[in-house]
Amino acid sequence: MLLTLGQAAKLAGKGKTTLTRAIQAGRLSATRLEDGSYRIDPAELCRVYDVRAATPETVTRDSHVVHHETPHATPRRDPESVARLVELETENRMLRELLAEVRESRDDMRAERDDWRARSERLLTDQRPKGRPTSTSAPRPPAAPSEPRSGDVVETSIQSGMAEIRRHLENLRAKAGH
Repeated sequence: MLLTLGQAAKLAGKGKTTLTRAIQAGRLSATRLEDGSYRIDPAELCRVYDVRAATPETVTRDSHVVHHETPHATPRRDPESVARLVELETENRMLRELLAEVRESRDDMRAERDDWRARSERLLTDQRPKGRPTSTSAPRPPAAPSEPRSGDVVETSIQSGMAEIRRHLENLRAKAGH
């Protein structure tokens, strides 16, 4: 059973003009009828185009195409796209490793900061034995405004670095089509 140009175009997911050009260029074999129309063998259509549904069962005896759900096909990728994808995956893996290192470093710095904070609090608390009177000397002047603590600066630096890594990962995902 042969297909009309329109039926073949529907099965191949191409336009009739595309199939006509393929026939004229010799890439697709077809029979030309007296009225100028073409008839295409489903096997020939499958040879040229990746058509999974173009089997004799898809065409009824009166030459009408029976539509079936198209299976999910894996998109064809050219070597450049594959190379770029591998490059992006490698970069993504490296960024994940770097992110893990930054997080580990951040956690270490937080632990060290907390340790220093605890030590300083112990030193600043009143270590005098209870029951001893405190001095009644003149009140102390107000303390000068404190500068940012080194732990706060490090934490702010880590947070800005993490934000930059997140932006970079989002860009990679967008480029990779995720």
